[in-house]
Amino acid sequence: MKKNWFYLFMLMAITVMPLTSCDKEDEPKPKQEQKHDPESDADQSEITAYDAMEWLQNSLVIVDENGEVIRRVYGKPLDESQPDVISVSVADYAAAEKLFLSWVATGKEATKVEGGYDYNLTDAEGKAQGGVLFRAVEGEGGVIARMSLKEGTNLKQISEVQFIATALWPENDEIPVYKKGEIYGYSMETILRYGKGRGDWSPIFGYVIRDFSVYTSGAYREFYCIQGNENGQEGILVCLSDDEGDSDIWDLGTIDYYATAEEYYTSPDKVYNLFASVSEAEKVLAVYNADKDAWKKMLKIMDERGHYWSPRHWPVNVGNSEFLLNSFDSEDEKKRTKFKCLDLDSHPGEINYVKTNNNFYWYRYILVRIIPPATV
Repeated sequence: MKKNWFYLFMLMAITVMPLTSCDKEDEPKPKQEQKHDPESDADQSEITAYDAMEWLQNSLVIVDENGEVIRRVYGKPLDESQPDVISVSVADYAAAEKLFLSWVATGKEATKVEGGYDYNLTDAEGKAQGGVLFRAVEGEGGVIARMSLKEGTNLKQISEVQFIATALWPENDEIPVYKKGEIYGYSMETILRYGKGRGDWSPIFGYVIRDFSVYTSGAYREFYCIQGNENGQEGILVCLSDDEGDSDIWDLGTIDYYATAEEYYTSPDKVYNLFASVSEAEKVLAVYNADKDAWKKMLKIMDERGHYWSPRHWPVNVGNSEFLLNSFDSEDEKKRTKFKCLDLDSHPGEINYVKTNNNFYWYRYILVRIIPPATV
């Protein structure tokens, strides 16, 4: 009886396979199969100019297309009646100055003036977008410096940034110590939105297309501290997507299997907003370039904890350390074609454009958390 079932199954498979093969010969090869070569950077190009407004915005508060807060990168509102006035903790004026200058986009300049800086914001083509003023402050109850907006500057969820002396930071909002080499857990509430995506590959049916429903998922993620926030410096925590099939793509609420670059940015749920910003990636890049061995040690530790942060070279894995960021440029208004990518496949690393040209390339993503200097 069992043999009869076996022969029946084989007969069905043989019957189906020629039909499938014939269909594939008639149809063009799916672009989704054009997987990115991790040994090549031929699809990357140099970023020649940044948008200063975007850089400053994403250095403080990442917002969605409607201007609503997705997450805060640096600082917080201490007064509930003024949610757009952000406060940050700094040891002294020199620390405030250094922090402000880190918000100046690569390739842009803030002009030093008496008592501070003037920073005119321009886009990647040099078009004016307003500006901000950074000034030293005295006699305002712990406020060492202030960043204010020039008229017509359209930063979202930000009207002012106050730099407050660490010694006078509110005791009920202490910032704890984060130590380099330690692992910290975050519970990330994300939503799996409706969408279509490829499932596992079937030799008979090809990629299985699936529909996904909307529901809330609490995803616990482990972040590794690559720079502690002791001695007046800011802490930097990172979380890399596992190079393991589709296992943790779900945690960010995107589609099944490894998403392609284009799918990340054009999906209805705008999942790219959750990725690290360019300014955050620059901070990670500086640490990586300064000590590659420490980065390799981190990968080994996280691999041993059951994650797959090191690139893997199996057919279903991407095999690279190239991480998409939450920023893109468009060559026309209707199509997003140039995505920014943190490339750590070699040393030193780089931040480059990834240009798809309608081809599909597979990448990973990186999450970053910047922690202000400890106040305890």
